[in-house]
Amino acid sequence: MEQRTLLAMHCLNSAIKHRVERMQFQHELDRKGAAYGWIMGYLSDHEGEDIYQRDLEKVIHICRSGISKLVASLEKDQLIERSRVACDDRVKKIVLTERGRAVTEQIRAEQGRLEAALTQGFSESELQVLHGFLRRMQQNLNNET
Repeated sequence: MEQRTLLAMHCLNSAIKHRVERMQFQHELDRKGAAYGWIMGYLSDHEGEDIYQRDLEKVIHICRSGISKLVASLEKDQLIERSRVACDDRVKKIVLTERGRAVTEQIRAEQGRLEAALTQGFSESELQVLHGFLRRMQQNLNNET
């Protein structure tokens, strides 16, 4: 039974990955991967708050070195800026640039279309049950380590 679940999850993940790679906004991100979009979306959702690299590590579930590379690349592409914080010279807060906001809007539109395609034909109660199952699976894996 587990192998069927793993295979089904793998197939769905692959299909989503291929769809994301074909999205219109990807030319802005040079096909760097979905993590860039998730970072920019998080920054957009929390605009006005002080967001640091360590926050992104926790939210996106990527190791410190991985987030560091992603953030450096986004900064190089002028999609984000890092700025010093008055209270602590050791950390820099991360914010979207104007260009980053425009790309994030494109990403949101594409993600909305993908979400609609994925959930087509599901009732609201079915989606709630699905989200509950997915949260439980994530918790199962988190509790395992």
